[in-house]
Amino acid sequence: MTDTVTDDATAVRDQALATLGLPETWAEPSGYPRSLALSAIDAVYSLRARYAGVVKVLDKYRSLRRSQGADPYQDSGRDLLSAVDGAGGPEAAAAVLFNNAKAPGVRPPLLRSVALADAVAALGRVGVDTAADLRDASPSTLAAARTTWVSARGNGPLSWEYLQMNVGVRGAGDTTVLRWVTRAVGAARPVSTGRAEAAVLGAADLLDVSHRALHHRIWWVESGRD
Repeated sequence: MTDTVTDDATAVRDQALATLGLPETWAEPSGYPRSLALSAIDAVYSLRARYAGVVKVLDKYRSLRRSQGADPYQDSGRDLLSAVDGAGGPEAAAAVLFNNAKAPGVRPPLLRSVALADAVAALGRVGVDTAADLRDASPSTLAAARTTWVSARGNGPLSWEYLQMNVGVRGAGDTTVLRWVTRAVGAARPVSTGRAEAAVLGAADLLDVSHRALHHRIWWVESGRD
């Protein structure tokens, strides 16, 4: 490695050990690679929320879908919207399927269940109905999906990163990881994606963990999920 890459990797390793907990506790990202429904619920309900509460929402949805003979880990966007309709619509679904939490920073107040249904319906209109649709999307479809997701009231760029990470889009969460790496290496300006990835790869080698585990752990903590 060049001196810059070596120095960056060492800085990232040291910052990781100081702020991310014990490496042996870092999990490989799993997400919901076959469920756009669970990925979207997680993404919308995670914004400015304790993750323990998000798990309760996910459990509530999973329980109801299983009682209907469905597998929530295979649910598409259409499956989610059908479940919402079956609960009486997005507002009624707040109590039946999810909870009564409001989307953060939205005036007048907006139920997260409404923000969720609107965003998932918007994805469907640009041809994204499954997790695979998003993961395998062409650059133009991915750009359209991002635009329609962040334009849905109550959502935004951070929930879009959550959604991509949950379905397993490669490189998702880069904005969050770039911010963390920039601080770790003491750079005056945001580092490039290439420099950040090289630093994380080098640090992962030094820590004897996988690149995916370190990348995901940085994203998880930096985005406030820990």
